[in-house]
Amino acid sequence: MINNTGKPKPHINITTKGPSHKQISISMSNENITKFMAYSEEHIVNINHALKDIKLDIFIDFICFNHHSLIVTSNKVVSSSNLRVVENYIRYTNSIDSNGIQTAYLSNSLLEDSRYTLLY
Repeated sequence: MINNTGKPKPHINITTKGPSHKQISISMSNENITKFMAYSEEHIVNINHALKDIKLDIFIDFICFNHHSLIVTSNKVVSSSNLRVVENYIRYTNSIDSNGIQTAYLSNSLLEDSRYTLLY
């Protein structure tokens, strides 16, 4: 028998529906996105190792995509040094064509559409 203590169940409130400063957006071709997302779990682990190796206290939670952008979401607000580590990892991944990758930027109002496809 389960005892009811009268405590309400905790609820998770998501306050950010659109892009936030915890997201790094990298514009690339749909072909590159498909190739990268095929191994997204492996890429998350590798990016987190790269961030840990240089003693940063940030890690990647998940990777998703939207239109022609790969979106990398972290546990904390991303700085320019974090941005460069993630961008360099993605740019030099053997599974994609690095010529089809544009410069990474921090998401904010730059992305107009907030509908993401989440794969992890």
